[in-house]
Amino acid sequence: MGYATNIYTNKDWVDFAEKVKRRDGYKCLHCGRASADVTLQVHHDIYVAGKAPWEYALSACRTLCKGCHAREHGLIEPDRGWILLSIDDLGGQDGTCERNGCGAEIRYEHLTYHPKWGYMVVGSTCIEHLTQEDRQLSSSIVHLYKNVAGFVHKSHWDEGVSQRRRFIYSTYKHHQLRIYGEEPRHSFQLLLKKKGVWVFDYTNEVETPGKSTLTVKELAYTTMRGRLSDSEEEKGALRNLYRALMYDTMQTPHQCGSEEP
Repeated sequence: MGYATNIYTNKDWVDFAEKVKRRDGYKCLHCGRASADVTLQVHHDIYVAGKAPWEYALSACRTLCKGCHAREHGLIEPDRGWILLSIDDLGGQDGTCERNGCGAEIRYEHLTYHPKWGYMVVGSTCIEHLTQEDRQLSSSIVHLYKNVAGFVHKSHWDEGVSQRRRFIYSTYKHHQLRIYGEEPRHSFQLLLKKKGVWVFDYTNEVETPGKSTLTVKELAYTTMRGRLSDSEEEKGALRNLYRALMYDTMQTPHQCGSEEP
């Protein structure tokens, strides 16, 4: 593909990373610190052999500060995502907290496990820190982004013809997503169906000029999830993702059709 010696100075990567950071409000999605205070980086939740870093669905990536990014890759002791396995009362201050920077004498040994770090024994104070919920972005939103990326990269798409127009389509539950045309002139349409009803309700067709097939799949699925969601938090996250995908610095919302979730 002719990558630069350092692919992270490649213009395609710089543009892609900027879209991810803009979508996330130029803040780390784990600790909430902004670009004025920390160095922000883009983390991939999915890795596919042979793909350049900018050839992923936008939902496969999220903004992290340098410290949280290192923890995500197991280079620094994680400060979240630990699982409490057991608690052992030693009867006295006979144990030692193994958390980095602590080393306090402890009576109650909390045996914890992290999938990227392994086992660790900590005291009562540190266990509360290690197992606390992410405050800046709920785990449900992180799960949502991963769900979108998983669908885009792993879903099966078939070919069809309607009124002499060829399209590819995939299904989500009992609904259908259609993509017409070829790069760089795609459009997408949703076919929604209520449970127990045989006919589809066709949404307006959305033009997506200049977008790759991968991006259009992501736009279509993001729109589908937004239409079906009852959660305002989830809808807000989907809108941010949709706008980051559809509108770049050369384009404003009124310049193309919109089916925002």
